[in-house]
Amino acid sequence: MTITVYKIDHETYQVRKDNELLGTIKTYRNLYHDTCIYLKIKLKVYPAKFPFDAILQQESKPLELLTDSKNKNLIEFLIHNGFQCKRHCFTPTVSKNYLKHSLTSDLTIQPFTQVDPKYLECCDLLYRYYKKTHATVAPLTANYATFIDEVPTKTGFYNLNQKNEIENVVFTENNEIAYICSINHKNCEAFIQATLRKIFSKYNEIFFEADDTDWAATLLLDQFNFNKNESFNTYIYD
Repeated sequence: MTITVYKIDHETYQVRKDNELLGTIKTYRNLYHDTCIYLKIKLKVYPAKFPFDAILQQESKPLELLTDSKNKNLIEFLIHNGFQCKRHCFTPTVSKNYLKHSLTSDLTIQPFTQVDPKYLECCDLLYRYYKKTHATVAPLTANYATFIDEVPTKTGFYNLNQKNEIENVVFTENNEIAYICSINHKNCEAFIQATLRKIFSKYNEIFFEADDTDWAATLLLDQFNFNKNESFNTYIYD
């Protein structure tokens, strides 16, 4: 049995087993993380051995695939053929009932909107933190101006240290915590708890994403009883 791949247009590979058409592999790019070529695999069956090296050589970039942890057959196929799981992303929707402990933090936090004088400082911290926490898996390739224009939401909370410097920020949109960033491991948890108190005073539930490569988001997730058996995973072949 011979598996072959043929590039039939700029974003599509046709996959054949001998003369039988098995399906296609589509490629796409993410201009915010443009160090890899992203894949969408649509095959009738997953061969035991697959020539991903042929696609790697053709594209001249590592290959990346994102998938739900429920897709067991696809994941087994990827791992067997040399992909490595580099990141797990958890997507909880939680209420106060999920909290592991009472929210006792009395840290002073400040709300902000896009017109706040501190807004751009919050965005700057997010850019630096996001770039750092994504560096090992999917490095940020968008420039500062593009990132600030497209990524941050327009509301959130921050706190200041004794030097009047911003050290923790969350960007929110209604009951979503869209992003969290920090430069202070020591009081980030207190900041998270104070923020949760504010949001839960207005909403019964909140939702957010937490990558296991992001220490502040992981700290946020760890405030809750949450089953980590299901996640959205990043697999890379290089």
